[in-house]
Amino acid sequence: IEKFGWKRVDFFISIRNGLVNTVANKMMDLDEVTYVGKSIGEHTIDLRVETILKDNASILDFLERTKAIDGVKDVVWSEIVSVVGRKISIPGSIIDRI
Repeated sequence: IEKFGWKRVDFFISIRNGLVNTVANKMMDLDEVTYVGKSIGEHTIDLRVETILKDNASILDFLERTKAIDGVKDVVWSEIVSVVGRKISIPGSIIDRI
């Protein structure tokens, strides 16, 4: 998609009032969204949402629409600008133990 001028952008969403499932389902309804996952670990991130967006204006628009969803407390985003390397999805040492 990068060849055609599109970007993969991840949004990290903090939820309030226990509305994680409600917000997750609303995110899945959006055309730009390719993946929604519930997250644990970082206490300020409840959902990770992967998107495909055209440009910075699209990122800003998506960010503002996400903030407007009932139950969303905060949103931050991240974009990979350069891939350093890539490994196979499952390391051989784990495959050996399966």
